[in-house]
Amino acid sequence: MLPEIIASTALVPMIFYVLKYNRVLGALGWVIFATASLIKGFEFLNSADYYNSILFLISGLFFLILSKSVISSRSRVMVEVTSFSVLSCAIYFPFVFFEFLNTFIIEKTAYLSSQLGNVLGFPIIVEGRVLELNESYVEIILPCTAIESISLFTGATLGIKAESSRKIKAFLISVPVIYFLNLLRNLFVLLSFSYSWFGENSFYIAHNLISKILATFALIIITYVVFRVLPELAELIYSLKNEILKGVRID
Repeated sequence: MLPEIIASTALVPMIFYVLKYNRVLGALGWVIFATASLIKGFEFLNSADYYNSILFLISGLFFLILSKSVISSRSRVMVEVTSFSVLSCAIYFPFVFFEFLNTFIIEKTAYLSSQLGNVLGFPIIVEGRVLELNESYVEIILPCTAIESISLFTGATLGIKAESSRKIKAFLISVPVIYFLNLLRNLFVLLSFSYSWFGENSFYIAHNLISKILATFALIIITYVVFRVLPELAELIYSLKNEILKGVRID
């Protein structure tokens, strides 16, 4: 919870940066965000979740680079990137800090995962956030709801400057698809664990290896499709790359 609390404090300076173009506050916001990401990365490292550990540690370093770019950039690229990042965070953090939203999305995801399994012929029992199958139990927690990816793509698709119709289309081909694929992921992990598809380490292999690799490929494909619908977003990312490289270029 500590990284989330730290990250949430970054929203205030980020909002002031977007509204007032105060680059010092913008840089401060990204530094705070980077700090939270690095702490989260080390937390995952301590729990032997190396995939998420590498992801968050790299993200933390990237956010530090963004903070430098905020100071050195004279374009509006960093403002736009910060703007949709704030929107993504505004969607994500309520599910972290408000218990009723946290419980709602977790239990709804558990229920829908069980219903998907039942449709496919697996007698899954759901009790709140816990799924039971073949006398094995799996608990759904917040990361199992895909709320991080949902928040990111919601902010990216709806926060970009583009025609409303294309923004809505990009949202519909990303967020609902991500959520459905996440239900399949939860089901796959439960089935693998309950029926020991991969031996005694079935949960670890299904959850920490196979699911994460498949999820990465799925997000890459979804991102590509979103870029085709919203070339403005692709152009923004491309411009961001140029701003970062310009800031680190050594003449």
